[in-house]
Amino acid sequence: MISKIYFNGPIITMEDNLPTVEAVGITGEKIVALGTFEEVKTQVGNNYTLVDLNGLTLLPGFIDCHLHPILFVFYQVSPDVSEVTSLHELKNALKMAVKGKPNDKLIIALNLSEEKLEVPVLPTKWDLDEACPDHPVFILRYDGHIGIANSEALKLVGIDENTSIPEGGEIRRNENGELTGIISETAVSPILSKVSFPAGKELADAAKKAFNYLASQGLTSLHGILHSDAGGEFGDFGVVEIPLLKSIQSYIYQNWYVMVNTERPKKLKRIKKPPLDGGNEESQFKLGCFKLFLDGTFGAKTACMFEPFTDEPGMCGFCVVEMDDIYEKMKIAHEEGFQICIHAIGDKGNRIAVDLYKKLLLESPRENHRHRIEHASMLTTDVLEDMAKYNIIASCQPQFINSEYGWLEKRLGRERCKYTYPMKSIIDAGVLLISGSDCPVEDPSVIMGLHALVNRNDFIPDERIDMKEALKTFTINAAYGSFEEDLKGSLKVGKFADFVILNNNPLKIPIDKIKELKVTETIIRGNTVFKK
Repeated sequence: MISKIYFNGPIITMEDNLPTVEAVGITGEKIVALGTFEEVKTQVGNNYTLVDLNGLTLLPGFIDCHLHPILFVFYQVSPDVSEVTSLHELKNALKMAVKGKPNDKLIIALNLSEEKLEVPVLPTKWDLDEACPDHPVFILRYDGHIGIANSEALKLVGIDENTSIPEGGEIRRNENGELTGIISETAVSPILSKVSFPAGKELADAAKKAFNYLASQGLTSLHGILHSDAGGEFGDFGVVEIPLLKSIQSYIYQNWYVMVNTERPKKLKRIKKPPLDGGNEESQFKLGCFKLFLDGTFGAKTACMFEPFTDEPGMCGFCVVEMDDIYEKMKIAHEEGFQICIHAIGDKGNRIAVDLYKKLLLESPRENHRHRIEHASMLTTDVLEDMAKYNIIASCQPQFINSEYGWLEKRLGRERCKYTYPMKSIIDAGVLLISGSDCPVEDPSVIMGLHALVNRNDFIPDERIDMKEALKTFTINAAYGSFEEDLKGSLKVGKFADFVILNNNPLKIPIDKIKELKVTETIIRGNTVFKK
């Protein structure tokens, strides 16, 4: 096995008893020595390669605690409309997207942010019909919870004026009762079931592109969500995710902690085997978590709220599942020993999620369960107190602040913003905070996540946290969130040699320079997978 010694640059361990060292030595996949340069040389032995950092900063590899990797692969081959700033520009992009495509093939465009448009409202089917009258077209908003179908797309899936609204979804109409083409939550499922996934070389190229990009962001581990059957956040699209994982597994560099969304939690034990789980603590793929979702999003105005949205007085959002149903699923997974993660965004949604956990843990106490709330976007004091009491982890996406800070006050009002993405309050309450991106909803840039945690774009600045705490959420805290703190998340003898090398020391730079940090190298289990 090859031994290396990294030296001559700041080395941040994320270990409180030894925060920085002069050198780190590795042999094969593991760290074997830490300390002064001379100490490490002695401990590594005679045969090693010296790696001069030349002043660059080495720290534990970053961990993204919430993302959809297979969906990210799909995004590599689909039209991206994230940067359009007008309806005219959007129509032109759609015309280009359908050019040369057969009339019966559904075209899905991704990442629409209507807030960037000159008139910041969602387009309608009539707008899409004008651009693409003969092709079925569907635009998915960047949060993945709401979209717009043109007339041909609605016809393709059989949605018309007589279609009943599915439980946990919306099919919007105008004041005349006509379908607008805007659909949300569970109503999106029929559209997504018609999506064609790439195959062959196109799929391989998309997978390489996706996981190379994740490596370029310094990501060495992923808490990646997979759907094992129809239903859930992305409807029938989920059916293909596990078969697709099998076909692209050789292109994945990162360690992957698998979070499974399924309508049948009893199947978790049955599928806890290759390719989803390698069978031992050090496997690259491990299945340990049951993923549920409870409400929608701020952008789609479907997050479950106690009071109406400030800019939409008739809407309070809603829960997309029945409480008895979600609780029965939680009980099964909990009693089988799985971790549970629940998507909750609105203040009422988070209160409901915590109440469900309270009930579960009072009826069936379990030590070290590490259950989580995914997003945990609006947390009132009473919710934080209960999360601390019942050891519920807050799995947040700081990049949401970067995307939403410009319009959150309009949507929520000033008072509710005070407990929206309340990162400092989470930590002060004694709740463990871990961070992810929700990629491809957001760019999986950890640097931009750190910027959001430390600066918050001046959105409720009292909730800023310092860089050390911010780094913990992407390293040692994140490792704890998947029961892997003995394997990764800090630099310690016996842990994996998962490193990220940055162009500057994040603990030393001014906070207004965080965006200028760059990943120069990413190392997973001792092997370089990205180098700038």
